[in-house]
Amino acid sequence: MNRKIGTTQAAMLIVNTILPTATVVLPAIISSYAEQDAPLAILLSTFFGLLIAYIVGSAVRCTNGAPFLTWVGEKSSPVIAAILGLFMLQFYLDTSATILREFVNFLKDNVLINTPISILSVLILLITIYMVRQGLEAIARVNSLVILLYLLFVPLYIFGLANEMNVHQLLPMFDHSLADLTLASITPTTWMSEVAVLLFMAPYLQAPRQARIIGWTGLIFVALLMMFSLVIALMVFGPDLVRLSAYPGFSAAGIVHLGRFIEKLDILFISYWVLSIYVKFSIFLFATVECFKQTFKVGSSRPFIGTLGLLIVLECLYTWESTEKLNLYNKEGRFLVFFIFNVLVPLGAVGLDRFTKAKAKRKGWGA
Repeated sequence: MNRKIGTTQAAMLIVNTILPTATVVLPAIISSYAEQDAPLAILLSTFFGLLIAYIVGSAVRCTNGAPFLTWVGEKSSPVIAAILGLFMLQFYLDTSATILREFVNFLKDNVLINTPISILSVLILLITIYMVRQGLEAIARVNSLVILLYLLFVPLYIFGLANEMNVHQLLPMFDHSLADLTLASITPTTWMSEVAVLLFMAPYLQAPRQARIIGWTGLIFVALLMMFSLVIALMVFGPDLVRLSAYPGFSAAGIVHLGRFIEKLDILFISYWVLSIYVKFSIFLFATVECFKQTFKVGSSRPFIGTLGLLIVLECLYTWESTEKLNLYNKEGRFLVFFIFNVLVPLGAVGLDRFTKAKAKRKGWGA
């Protein structure tokens, strides 16, 4: 059952919509362009992310919490809404499959080395389907507990690495051109554009007109936590090792120690990351199901969740079988796809709303 969620809960959902895969994928990509100036790239991407959140929030305000594709059909035509829905459904299926593949790859590389990828994928999917069937409000409650655990892990991370950090690894600052910083900011901006899931959360928000504040709040927390993770990794390892490491944040967690009696806490941080990415995957599976329901105008999506999940697993296993192909897509191909669906689509919705209002005014004057 999908009960409505508050503004704070929605903002916390946005944090875990973006952060789990961003902290795994982004440090190496950003450092490859900006090295020790990587924090500046995050600041630049945050600026662009806040602009995207403004656009998405404006689109949600236009719909006033109505199902997005249903609103598009009423404002334009059912045919346009159906075509847009099919493209967006493909987009969310693809995105969910890449999230699942990143999840599986991480577990395979670091924890469950001998477990077949197909078994991991199916088990993760079954757990996530159960979460989605409980509704967005249940996901939001679990996510609130996961977010609160940051109060434990952030201080532990800082104090456990205090003796390993060298602030001189961040020098010299402003050593890269604006072109390099812009290239470094493109990929994190892509991840921040995932705030567009608000389009499909809107019917379950208690205050959909607060969508801009929800997006801005979530993105600011994401930027702070990304900055925190990246700066500490740079101070511990330096830009060269961060650029070469597949998972620099977790490599840093592996050397966390408090005195001589608390050490090797990487499995603790990995367990927490697994909790957060389950939330992220469930949010995107929820958005996929909502998109399907609105596109095909079905009353209940519960009978179709398993089928959609099967498509996601098959794409995860066969389309993204190559890790190199997935990494290349994250670095170079993701931006265009996400720009189309996470920026141009909500921007088009805002334009459509203004056009229909202007048209109604002209009719009123003509009368």
